[in-house]
Amino acid sequence: MNDSTLHVAFAAPENLHATIEGFIDGVLASPDQCHLAELEALVSPFVNVLLATFFKGPIEASGASGSAARFILGAMNVIQRATDTLVSRLLKNTTQMEQRRLAEHFSTLRKYNENKLFVAFPLTPSEAEKASLVFQAFLHGDGDMELLLEVMQVINDGAIEHFMDRSVGCLSLGRLNRALVSAARVTVCKASTSATHKGLVAMDANARRAVVSYFDNMLIRFDDG
Repeated sequence: MNDSTLHVAFAAPENLHATIEGFIDGVLASPDQCHLAELEALVSPFVNVLLATFFKGPIEASGASGSAARFILGAMNVIQRATDTLVSRLLKNTTQMEQRRLAEHFSTLRKYNENKLFVAFPLTPSEAEKASLVFQAFLHGDGDMELLLEVMQVINDGAIEHFMDRSVGCLSLGRLNRALVSAARVTVCKASTSATHKGLVAMDANARRAVVSYFDNMLIRFDDG
């Protein structure tokens, strides 16, 4: 990826910034030691911030209420329960090698802008172009709902890939845990799709435009690519 790559990104709150850096720096400084405490301190807050960013944030930005808010918050709660169960089971048995892999993965999610840490994942050039065009059309009052749903699904899929799939990919899982991960992934995918398709459709035009503006502001280019 080069410096023209568009990312879906959000600024890490100060406490999350500290825990991300603490885990990565700790593993880099002492790769042969166990960093389970730092990892446990990171993962639950990280998940909470993701859910707040991708679910609560759009509701707050748009002032959505009624069925739209219920669809989105309901999906968020489903994902919260699924990830809490998965995290509590998988984290406690991570090896030092797996912790090193996770530190490397979290390093790929780090981006900086004016010394502020962002959590980010890249869009392909075609995804980025489509997202920009669709968002701008909505912001100018001439949006296409089907195209918007397609763009939001790309963002959903990217978030699941980079925040869930690639994190789990750092772990060596037995058959039972692989089955649990697979089931949790199905739950997360269904819930995120439901939040997007039902939540956005249930909003009035002004609320929907505010959500589009919210995600448009999450499309960021970074100097380090």
